[in-house]
Amino acid sequence: MNRFWAKSLAAQIIWFMLPILLLAQSIGFLVTADDRAAELREIALDEFVVRSATAAQLVDTTPSAYQDTLLNAMATNYSRFWLSPDGPGDLEAWSRDAWHRLHLPLRQGTSATPDAPSGPWGSGDGSDNEWGTTGSPVLESTNRTKDADWQPIELDSLDRPTPAQIVHLDDNYGAGLVARLSDGLWLNAAYAKPPKKFIWTSPSTVSLAITAIMLSALAVLVARRIARPIRRLTAAVESLGRGEQNGRIPEEGPDDIRRTAIAFNQMRERLTRFLADRTTMLAAIGHDLRTPITTMRLRTEFIADTEVRARLLDTVNEMQAITDATLELTQEQSVDEPTRPVDVAALVESICEDLADLGRDVHFAESGVIPYRCRPEALRRATRNLIENALRYGDRAQVSVTSSPAGVDIAIEDNGPGIPDKEIERVFLPFVRLEASRNVRTGGIGLGLSIARTVARAHGGDVILSNVPHGLRAVIHLPPIPGEFAKTEASDAA
Repeated sequence: MNRFWAKSLAAQIIWFMLPILLLAQSIGFLVTADDRAAELREIALDEFVVRSATAAQLVDTTPSAYQDTLLNAMATNYSRFWLSPDGPGDLEAWSRDAWHRLHLPLRQGTSATPDAPSGPWGSGDGSDNEWGTTGSPVLESTNRTKDADWQPIELDSLDRPTPAQIVHLDDNYGAGLVARLSDGLWLNAAYAKPPKKFIWTSPSTVSLAITAIMLSALAVLVARRIARPIRRLTAAVESLGRGEQNGRIPEEGPDDIRRTAIAFNQMRERLTRFLADRTTMLAAIGHDLRTPITTMRLRTEFIADTEVRARLLDTVNEMQAITDATLELTQEQSVDEPTRPVDVAALVESICEDLADLGRDVHFAESGVIPYRCRPEALRRATRNLIENALRYGDRAQVSVTSSPAGVDIAIEDNGPGIPDKEIERVFLPFVRLEASRNVRTGGIGLGLSIARTVARAHGGDVILSNVPHGLRAVIHLPPIPGEFAKTEASDAA
């Protein structure tokens, strides 16, 4: 799971898209919340004006003894109505009185008293409410829109329009209204609704969660669709790097992926054709060289001088050995052998047993079963070359095979003189020998290490040389087999 979130293409798409979604949704919520608030303010103000007009009509047609009771009955959680003999007068004083009445509880037939119980927003003194947290300031002009003033309007009536004045009490939904009635009294109306402190309501949160889930699912599907041809291409590249010929990969998918598949198929065909042409050419050269070498050997046999004849035959034999070794190296680089699962430990152990049967001092460290998909004959040849090199320059060879998440290592240690550090890379070049006599019997042709490294690199690995306190250590490192290859190994080993 950690690997999925750290390295998966789907996870990366999700991590890129979710913050963008959150930002877009936040901006959208802010914009829509502001528009919605403006619409709600207009609706609330219209409703307040209509309700005030209704209150004015009812009061005009109701006996004075019942007018206060009527207005108390018309009050709501967010509106209050009351009568006064005088007009609005000072706006600051009227605003304080309006806020005070809005904080009183709904109780039909009662008047505003300072010690009344708690109202819709808290206590009557404003000490505990949504508009403020300390005492009387909540009832003062700080709750009135700055620079607001009475604006004249007319309330619709059945017989005649009623002149009135309206003012905004705050920046949210608060408004105040006064209207002169036909009997000379003034109808006072105040409306205020506490603002919502958070725009993240339950519906918006659910909407965001549903959108995020749907977007994540879509990102997973898109990423899997994109990654499928990439995984196929990766497997094909790994296969080609190991010398397997698995044919062309499908040239399908988006244009970029399809062009990549086409380019890979063309590259594979060109490499295969190049290696085949080079192998054919070198094989032809080797075949052509055998004829003059055979002719030279026959003519050498007719030389009367025994010492001269022996030297010439040695030269001819060396030429023959070099030609054969060159063809062998070319064949290794052509990667003709198919890969298959084998037990690497058993393969290396059989080489050690064969050499031990010939009287050579070779010791193999038991390591259990180590399955690996490789070209077994090529790997056998590379391992044997390194073991024979160890025996040639030392008295014995210690061989071991280890497996780890980093791959498979075939290690060969000898007790020989080692190699100078500056020469370690140079000895991998073809026909390079550190043995000064240039004698084939003592120093070989100089292709053993070249062939071993060619085989290892054809498997995607390498040959690593390092000096140890009492000799040289050579390691054939084979990389781990990813994806489908690992599954094949596990099934074959089972």
